[in-house]
Amino acid sequence: MVKPKKRRLTRKKKSLQKTGKKDQCQCSSTCKNKTMNGSSFCFLHKDQCPRMSPVSRFEPDYDPEFWNNQYNVKETHNCFAYAFNIRDKEQMAKCNNEDCDVPFHQPGMASGYPRFKSSKSKTCPNMMARILGDNPKVQMTRFQDKCPAGTSKIALIVDGDEDYHFLRQDSNGYWSHKPGGRKVTNVDASNKPIYDPALANFNYKDDGGHLNYDMFCSYMCTPRLVPVRVKVGGGSTRKV
Repeated sequence: MVKPKKRRLTRKKKSLQKTGKKDQCQCSSTCKNKTMNGSSFCFLHKDQCPRMSPVSRFEPDYDPEFWNNQYNVKETHNCFAYAFNIRDKEQMAKCNNEDCDVPFHQPGMASGYPRFKSSKSKTCPNMMARILGDNPKVQMTRFQDKCPAGTSKIALIVDGDEDYHFLRQDSNGYWSHKPGGRKVTNVDASNKPIYDPALANFNYKDDGGHLNYDMFCSYMCTPRLVPVRVKVGGGSTRKV
């Protein structure tokens, strides 16, 4: 008697979420209208968007003057430090106007992950493991959910071939970010205010850059009232 062949069960791969396209309305992923000039929204949603990301009232204020006007702050803090609202005095002390070549804070370094290698892509699972390894109290969440008291939202996007990038929700409900050692900004690659990082445009190749953060990883609630564990590339682990 011939035994019937066992059916192989295959799991359906979960498709990764893409970030938004140029001039995409950030109110809803189903909205196909283009944004209006200087707005995150199209003409239908410019006055009201029913889909909201509620604030917890523990969000940091959008304060570009602090981050941009002080050279030793701007040059020593990257998107990771900015999203977690890290203001590292030890980093600032290492920097002066002549020499500011100091390594940035990097996810996973505090929990023993190796340094990033250019030969390995920066994927969402890898990055999430590093974040939760450093700070287990960080919780994954959704855009429309309110973070618990004492925490507020950050978001992670990646250009898998090149780089990761973090954003944070500010007290005004919108989002801001700090590209490396550059200035803090509250607009995306289309120069539009960021209402939802998952629907904003982060393709900087359109303007001659080399980065396209085309994958959205997750929203997270991060602690705001207790120190977070961080480590700079090659530096000592500490709480700031």
